[in-house]
Amino acid sequence: MSSDASTPDVEALQARIAELEAKKDRRRFDGRGFSAWVVVVVAALLFPLALTSFWAQRTLTDTERFVATVAPLAEDPVIQKAVGDKVSSELIVRLDAQARVEDLLAEYPRLAALSGPIASGVNSLVERTVNEILASDQFDDVWVAINEKAQEALVAALEGKEDGAVTITNGQVVLDTGDLFVIVKQRLVDRGLSFAANIPVPPAADRQIVLLESEELARAQFFYAIGQPVAQWLIYAVLLLFVGAVLLARNRPRMTVAVGVAVLLGAVAVRLGLVAGQNQVSLSLQDTPFALAERAFFTILTAFLVDAVRTAFVLGLILVAVGWYLGRSSAATRLRSGVSGVLTGAGDRAAEGPLAEVGAFVGRTRTVWRVLVVAIAVGVVLLSNQVTGSLLLWTAVLAILALAVIEFLTAAGRSSTDDDATEARVAAESASVAD
Repeated sequence: MSSDASTPDVEALQARIAELEAKKDRRRFDGRGFSAWVVVVVAALLFPLALTSFWAQRTLTDTERFVATVAPLAEDPVIQKAVGDKVSSELIVRLDAQARVEDLLAEYPRLAALSGPIASGVNSLVERTVNEILASDQFDDVWVAINEKAQEALVAALEGKEDGAVTITNGQVVLDTGDLFVIVKQRLVDRGLSFAANIPVPPAADRQIVLLESEELARAQFFYAIGQPVAQWLIYAVLLLFVGAVLLARNRPRMTVAVGVAVLLGAVAVRLGLVAGQNQVSLSLQDTPFALAERAFFTILTAFLVDAVRTAFVLGLILVAVGWYLGRSSAATRLRSGVSGVLTGAGDRAAEGPLAEVGAFVGRTRTVWRVLVVAIAVGVVLLSNQVTGSLLLWTAVLAILALAVIEFLTAAGRSSTDDDATEARVAAESASVAD
């Protein structure tokens, strides 16, 4: 049988063998692959809880993060109006300007008609004073000071204690404005209303503002008690489970895609939970004076969690893209071949330049450089004070560019080495012919 006739048969046989091996790989089911999928499923189920609990632990128990979270509330017009209306109305009621002016003018019957306008002016002064304080830097400072105490009080409330500036009572998160009353009183005295110094601070029930109300808040104390010790570390445990699933899997690119999908679904689940939670809380305060304030409070309080959801979504997309690119699909294979061809072609053109020597060195230590790039990228993410979607995206882009540069330099060094070997072989052959 001629070699020409046998070549198609050999190629057909090789193709059939490859097909059978591929089917065997697809049908193979062993403990290692099963364990990898169990680990990724467990991590996927825990991820929404881990992300939410980590946010709650950082936001509620970390004073600096809590103050940074609620600080924007001081500048929110809805919150300012809710606080201003509450403080102004209580001060006006307790000041009772009409009665005080009438007492002052009792000895001057002809001036009795002025009591109404004068009392109205005093009430307007109270409202202006409150609004000025709320719009001033002083209120920002006071708000921060109040919330530093409030953070401690909120943690105490979650622990079941019923005192402090913020408490959880009967399913309500309540803010005490007593400190603000004292500040406004002093400002009124400074403006000439000396009798305002005698205004008593309203009782707790009359100076509190309901920030959140939900039947679920009562459960928060229970979950805080059992979950707070592990909340800080659960997210890291889940991330390690994801990494372990990838390392354990036989088809690591496919498992990387699976992890990315799990992270995406977890991010979507948390976001849907936030929407449902806000709707529930909004319904509980519907048609109440604090409905608008509650919505603003909920939005600002969960701002860091929303950022975390966006970050998780970007991370999921990156993992899916990386896993697909490294996978065995024909499209991914063609793309890798195309990218490799572009880098190799660029390296060939640079082989005769000054990069040849550098490329040869990089080629010999290519694995070390790859590991170093990945380690630096992971370190940048882990050591950042706040991981954001943009940080992840730019870190991934720069890491990919760095890896591309490594491949380019490697190609340049390899091409230069090949050229030197070819020249040496030609020289040797020429010398042999001459002899």
